[in-house]
Amino acid sequence: MQIDEYPILLEQLCPGLFIRIDTPGLSHPFPAKGFKIGGEADIAKIRGLGLDHVLCVPDKSDRLPIPIDELEKRSHKSQKGPWTAARTPVSAELSSLKRETIERNKERIERFAACERRYEKAMDQVVEAIKMVSSPNAEVMKAAGEVVGPMAETFLSDLDVLINVMTTKMREEARHYHALNVAVLSMMLATEMGFARRDIEEVGLGALFHDIGKGRVPIQRFTKGSVAVMNRVLKEYYMEHPKIGAKMLAAVPGFPPAAQMLVLQHHELLDGSGFPAHLTGDAIAPGARVAGVANAYDRFCNGREGSHPTPHEAMKALYKRRGKLDPRAVTLFIRKLGIYPPGSLVELSNGMQGMVVTASMRDSMRPSVKVYHPDIPKREALIIDLGIETELTVAKALAISDLLPEVFQYLNPGKQVSYYVDAVPRA
Repeated sequence: MQIDEYPILLEQLCPGLFIRIDTPGLSHPFPAKGFKIGGEADIAKIRGLGLDHVLCVPDKSDRLPIPIDELEKRSHKSQKGPWTAARTPVSAELSSLKRETIERNKERIERFAACERRYEKAMDQVVEAIKMVSSPNAEVMKAAGEVVGPMAETFLSDLDVLINVMTTKMREEARHYHALNVAVLSMMLATEMGFARRDIEEVGLGALFHDIGKGRVPIQRFTKGSVAVMNRVLKEYYMEHPKIGAKMLAAVPGFPPAAQMLVLQHHELLDGSGFPAHLTGDAIAPGARVAGVANAYDRFCNGREGSHPTPHEAMKALYKRRGKLDPRAVTLFIRKLGIYPPGSLVELSNGMQGMVVTASMRDSMRPSVKVYHPDIPKREALIIDLGIETELTVAKALAISDLLPEVFQYLNPGKQVSYYVDAVPRA
């Protein structure tokens, strides 16, 4: 239930809090309906009124009150302070969290915001590179390299690996985001499978252009055609788009043959039920197998029009399809992103609901989760790292339909956001 206001002790006051003084008959210089604390001078005036508490209005505050345990630390006393019995709703629920969780929260939020900006910049470069393929020249490789190169540096370093939550975009943007999503995930998976650096970059190039042949249907094929004829033509050209794309890229100066092969074979399946050549087993190139897994996962995340699967549901769908895809690639993909990939909706063992923002290779069952709390402003949402908070666990996965409207609005699942997967330190 949303808490509009609640009592806090004067020791918890800090600049940015919106408070209300609700003491009948008390004369004071502040607005009766409440006000935001501007600085230490305001705090000194409030304390001079002789009150033991005021009312905090979280929806109008820029930050939360000073936590109770922080006050205890500041007191430098072994015994608990006099405020212990008057914990606020926020501190009562979150007081058991380790200080490392609270301290890392701001750094994580800033990191994710920077990650989003990097992804959006890469998206602009992808759009330009895809446009250039229609008139192939050396600029295509230069534009593509500006996207793939930095990603390769990220994946081959000891830094955390940047991935993107697969979400639905506006129709005119969807194919460009899909191209970048598949390139990012393919390079991540190629790294996990032990590909050499040059091979990883070629996988990225091929994955970036894997659908370049889509939608290339000659207009004359639709002339005087019925709806049934149009649908048949579209299906035919969809089945041919890997061939069309590979042919287009063959005309690009310097485009690697291995990357062309990925474009040609990314829809082939191990049992021969794929297309366009119905290849089986080892006849499918390693890069194409990698891209096939990444492509399938992104498609599962996006779902059909009108459906909204979570990444956890998409991962389950991918696992069921492992017999047709490269089993080792699927296993490593799941190990990397976790059972609860970024974007998954979960309920924790303490009853809090949230969205996974970071998966961990150390323990796939212990991701970092951005949790909903009615008293914490959305822009300061708490991120709980289950690798630190070992007493908490994921109790169950949730579907979007399980969320109340206010929780959905707070967590905003389905929004284009960039997240991290924790890298395992090298030996």
